[in-house]
Amino acid sequence: MWTTGSDADPRLSRVVQGVRGDAVVSAVVGGKPVYVTATDAHYDGDCARPHLHDCAAKMVQVWDAATGEPVRTAHDVGGTHLVTTSVEGRPVAVVCDWSDTPKPIDLESGAVLDGIAGHRGVVVGLATTVLDDGPAVVSVAWDETLRVTHLADGEVRVLASGERFNDVSVVTVRGRPVAAVAGDGVGLWDLERGERIGSLPVASKIRKIATWPDGNGVLATLSWDGEVEVWDAASRTRLSRRMPGPQPAHDIAGVVTGDGRRLVALSDQEAVHLWDVDAGRPAERPLVGPTSWCALTDGGPGVVVTVSHADEALAVWRVGTGTRHDDAGHSSTVRCLTVAPGGHVLAGGTDGVVGSWRLEDGAREAAAGAMPAQVHAVAAVPAGDGVAVVAGGGDLHGVTDDALHRWFDGGPDRPVAVDHRGEVRLVVPAVVDGRSIVLTAGCGTTLHITDLVTGERLGDIPGRHQPDGIAVGELGGRPVAAVSRAFGPFQLWDLREGAPIVTPVTEAMRPAERVRAFVRLGEEPAIVTSRGHAVRVMDLGTGAAWHLAPDDIEHVTALAVHGGGRPLAAVARTDRSVTLFDLPTRAPLGVFTLPYPATALAWAPDGDLIVGCRRDLLRVRRAE
Repeated sequence: MWTTGSDADPRLSRVVQGVRGDAVVSAVVGGKPVYVTATDAHYDGDCARPHLHDCAAKMVQVWDAATGEPVRTAHDVGGTHLVTTSVEGRPVAVVCDWSDTPKPIDLESGAVLDGIAGHRGVVVGLATTVLDDGPAVVSVAWDETLRVTHLADGEVRVLASGERFNDVSVVTVRGRPVAAVAGDGVGLWDLERGERIGSLPVASKIRKIATWPDGNGVLATLSWDGEVEVWDAASRTRLSRRMPGPQPAHDIAGVVTGDGRRLVALSDQEAVHLWDVDAGRPAERPLVGPTSWCALTDGGPGVVVTVSHADEALAVWRVGTGTRHDDAGHSSTVRCLTVAPGGHVLAGGTDGVVGSWRLEDGAREAAAGAMPAQVHAVAAVPAGDGVAVVAGGGDLHGVTDDALHRWFDGGPDRPVAVDHRGEVRLVVPAVVDGRSIVLTAGCGTTLHITDLVTGERLGDIPGRHQPDGIAVGELGGRPVAAVSRAFGPFQLWDLREGAPIVTPVTEAMRPAERVRAFVRLGEEPAIVTSRGHAVRVMDLGTGAAWHLAPDDIEHVTALAVHGGGRPLAAVARTDRSVTLFDLPTRAPLGVFTLPYPATALAWAPDGDLIVGCRRDLLRVRRAE
């Protein structure tokens, strides 16, 4: 019916699908420009689609820059550290995984070469340079050494530092190659003389260093706190400084525009942010697309190349052209959705904004509110003559937020502390004897019950394990809450009496099986749960259970149940599909496919489905 998404970003030149890369660089092979990607092994338990590939596989791949076609693959070698150079006229890549030994690869043949000695600790950074006696690779590791290996003859020079390193890059200072090494600070090492020549007075401990293709002594640092600084290594002066915001940064690269301006490209969990070094301001809107946790490289004047393991895609972007890309979607990835009384769609994002859109046509409205960290849950309920919006969020490893945020009739935030150890992950409203309450849960084991209007703590639902799902409904005329816990038994809780209710499914829940919804299909109510790829419907009265699409092995990314009239379920999965089911008959009613897996689902009162897909929202009506 409508979508807030616009056409593809005009800056996106090409997308190569099916590329699982953890690092990317540009090179020339056989006289043609190419992109080289490296893939590291990963734990299959953290992989959303382990059935589609070998999670333990490592590889280095070469892609034609003009066509995006694969050129060559070197198997059983890969990693997250990747650089390229030329040795005796042949292009060579050097790659390292979580180990102590970088491996050189002949990009013309794909053969893995010998010649680099191992460190005595895990390698954390690679760079290449050309010294007086030829090309060399510079490596740093946790063994507190910087090593310079001459690729022509394998000669190694070990420079002891006495500090543990994090990354390395090479710049040219007064005509000499200088290694900028991230440790407790940023040390500068003359690579010809093999000695430390100074340091940069950076503000905090540095995680990554990036340089520009011209190698003129300018470098950018990314701290563990997420701060970016740009330095002139020759004068040891800071040129600019910026904070990328609360999002955790992933990779950093130096890019030169077509007209010679220097940009910092900085990726996070969902976008690539561009900063104009000379102007000291954002260069243009972030690059949003197949950019989840992407690695970055300069692809030539005005070009940024990204590769995302999560999105399994390599993308080529034109930047610095002044092209604008505006849309009416959320300012960050949508994590939760609800439809508020009065016809408004509310969406919580990873940047802490609770955005609002008109249900009728998807027109963007003024934001309902904002929080200091990403939004995990949002709900809207009638309150007096108006509407109250409640939300919870936070990030235990970043910005903490221990408040239940409340906005009444569009007024200011009236937060109330709910004490969930830094995060509020679940927020579910209910009405008990005419009183509006909110059930919340987070990092602790206790679920709290709070009066919506006054903020008074009304009670708790105790347990031994962390709650991971809440749904409310009625059982025999009594208001009840269905609660699942990560490793504990299912609970059905009488909200009026403040006591547990034993049901046939109390001990039937599996570890990590989450309660998603409360629905009535017959005489007794049922709950809908998900666990990985499995979606179950469980009758609370009889304990009978059955699966929706039991043969579908794609993990569930979002699920919503419409209980009015004939109950419906919408299930989104990692293959980008959203399937609608008639719950009484268990029959699928239809399926559609999105550009990315849906991140949130919600039902409108009339039975239309609201879908969050990254930053875009869609309203979908089933054809009769």
